[in-house]
Amino acid sequence: MSEQFVDIYSNGTLILPFFPESESTWNRYTRAFVYLLALFYCFLGVNIIADVFMAAIEVITSKTKKIKIARANVNGDLEGDEPSPHFDVIEVKIWNDTVSNLTLMALGSSAPEILLSIIEIIKNGFEPGELGPGTIVGSASFNLLVITSICIFVIPEGETRRIKEINVFACTSFFAVFAYIWLYLVIEVITPGVIDIWEAVVTFLFFPLIVLLAFAADKNFWRKQMDVDGDWNQMQTEAGINLGDVFNKKSGSEEDVRHIIEMGKKQLKDPKEAADMATAEMLRRTHHSRAWYRVIAGRANKGGSKVPFYNKPKEDEAEEEAAILGRSTDSAIAKVEFSAAAYSCMENEGTIKLGIIRTGNLKLKSTVNFETSDGTANAGEDYVAKSGIIEFEPDEYIKSIEIEIIDDDVWEETETFFVRLFNPSRGTEMDKICVTQVSIINDDEPGILQFQKPSYLYKESAGFAELVIERNDGCDGRITVKYKTKDITAIAGKDYDAKDEEVEFTHGEVTKTIQIPLHDDDVFNEDKIFEVMLYEPTAGAALGKTKCTIVTILNDDDYQTLITRVANLTSVNLDKLVIGKESWKQQFIEALSVNGGDIDEAEPIDFVLHFVTFGWKVLFACVPPAHIMSGWLCFAISLCIIGVITAVIGDLATVLGLCIGLKDSVTAITLVALGTSLPDTFASKVAAINEDTADAAIGNITGSNSVNVFLGLGIPWIVATIYKNSSYEPSDRRSKYIVTDKSLPFAIALYSITAIITLLVLTFRRYSTAAGKAELGGTVSIKRVSSCICVCLWLIYIICASLQAYGHISI
Repeated sequence: MSEQFVDIYSNGTLILPFFPESESTWNRYTRAFVYLLALFYCFLGVNIIADVFMAAIEVITSKTKKIKIARANVNGDLEGDEPSPHFDVIEVKIWNDTVSNLTLMALGSSAPEILLSIIEIIKNGFEPGELGPGTIVGSASFNLLVITSICIFVIPEGETRRIKEINVFACTSFFAVFAYIWLYLVIEVITPGVIDIWEAVVTFLFFPLIVLLAFAADKNFWRKQMDVDGDWNQMQTEAGINLGDVFNKKSGSEEDVRHIIEMGKKQLKDPKEAADMATAEMLRRTHHSRAWYRVIAGRANKGGSKVPFYNKPKEDEAEEEAAILGRSTDSAIAKVEFSAAAYSCMENEGTIKLGIIRTGNLKLKSTVNFETSDGTANAGEDYVAKSGIIEFEPDEYIKSIEIEIIDDDVWEETETFFVRLFNPSRGTEMDKICVTQVSIINDDEPGILQFQKPSYLYKESAGFAELVIERNDGCDGRITVKYKTKDITAIAGKDYDAKDEEVEFTHGEVTKTIQIPLHDDDVFNEDKIFEVMLYEPTAGAALGKTKCTIVTILNDDDYQTLITRVANLTSVNLDKLVIGKESWKQQFIEALSVNGGDIDEAEPIDFVLHFVTFGWKVLFACVPPAHIMSGWLCFAISLCIIGVITAVIGDLATVLGLCIGLKDSVTAITLVALGTSLPDTFASKVAAINEDTADAAIGNITGSNSVNVFLGLGIPWIVATIYKNSSYEPSDRRSKYIVTDKSLPFAIALYSITAIITLLVLTFRRYSTAAGKAELGGTVSIKRVSSCICVCLWLIYIICASLQAYGHISI
């Protein structure tokens, strides 16, 4: 057995085994286990260096230039008799996004597969192998089927992601199928089993063709893009520059941070928390490339610095209001709920009106039942019980129901009852607020007076501190109450105006707001505190528990100091997310650090991943930083390293297959394809959750699958066919490049069928109301169905291709 393995190793591999004679004495399965671990470790290494490669690509493709655009209808100073126009100077990206995605980024994503195919042909003496082509087809299947399935499913419930650049996606989708149909025709139909030079050249030339056609689709050379997704693709400057190409820097300046925090959406509490929120908001506002998501996901998978901001923020208030008013009709189903979780009314008002709103799909007719139930209030004594059916006509989004309140002359505490919605019609679901509480406030007593909150916080520049006094458990008659201020650390007359006044509540009035003037100064002081207390209520009114409240005056200078600190922390956060380091020192610091140096926030898995990947990270820190020579030096050296590791992976996969009796074609579509595609899986998942569109998640898959064929097979075919034709006479059989892998055409045909079905599913989702008219996301049920279809197609591909390779399926 030892001699058999030595012969196999010497004929089937390029580098391994390092010690053939000693390894041949190992137990067969021990050797398989060792090679399996080594294979996984090399996958880890090639993925880490591929991230360095992608960082170089990101630096290259993110280069910008400044251009001048004349302002329309604006003239500047006169020079003689002729006016000189004013110009706006803007930064635009040099690389078009579509071109960079199909060239450098596709190469970065598919480099291991492409290099594996090239290296395999070279090590086989320019004879075809099974590992390279099988990996290309297998990874294409995994990328399109499995990654798409994951991206569909991970979108948060109720949200969707739509392809924005649909023209480009349609172009690359066509080539993602055509490339493999062409491959099948070349191998099985045109010149069965033989690759001619012209076929190899044409295969390669499809690469520039897809780039040109995709670029033309991006620029709408043949037709104007319909305004189906807003005006993203319509707006162009007169200079021919897409506004989407305008480069926006993530500055992290104090003005940016202040604006974000003071939008009303975020509050300045803990500076680190505020900096995290500010960073998340800035990242959300910035479009990121596929390479950015690939590198960021790769960092998290090797114990490096992570981006802890993957939760999608809430929509702006205007968008929330629009959703409440039913203006959004993208959802596949209608949702019904009360407009508020609690209502209250005076006992003497006679009736209370409860609002019911419908969101989501407003095109159908919806019904929902409602009924009242007792709490501390009793039906027949405090209110009139009611039940019935609410009907929403198409495009109707708001309804109301009225419930009668019974007024009596007996004093009672505030009482409550409940109203619930249930039994929605088909196509309609209950939203969050399906039960609401109604409080009946007694009006037969003067009430209990107290402050609404036990403490208030105001900046000294606010001018006034506004405090709310509530009147609970009754509002009968006219009452008054006095209030006065009391110094604690704040000094009356210096920090605020002292008050000792009376507040009047008329009959039925339940709240009053009082104002305490605040003094602003330019001197830095610590926060100041004073107290406001209620006393001497009249007409039988009483004071509640919160009869005193504390007002804290936040010094503006202190506030500015906090803003500055938050801005600095935000800049640090953004610096950690910069793709590509500027020096070797920074690279080694990152390689030696767990979670980017933030040990306190590191999790146990971060330490494990850092330990496992430590050797690779330190080794690849020696690669020139991406910012040297505009990224091209890092690009070239990283590509060479990927080639070396890929050669080792090819040998490991071959030896492993021999040890366990697995054919190269099966090893290629399973282990190797899986190992080279997992980093793209994590990147697509992150992009799907965080981007507003589906382009960065699945838009690049079809382009990469096409490039895999045109470069991964086109280049080695050209080299091999030219070599064989120049080395042998035309009559010599050795001058022909003969494809001996009989399982390859079947795998190609099977992939083409599954790819067409998957693209049809995505097309159906885009135009189907049930799927939210989007490729990704939607309701739980539609997500599950779509994801299951894609996963089942992949399993069918793997099982059938494997069975055919072993002769159990004959075509």
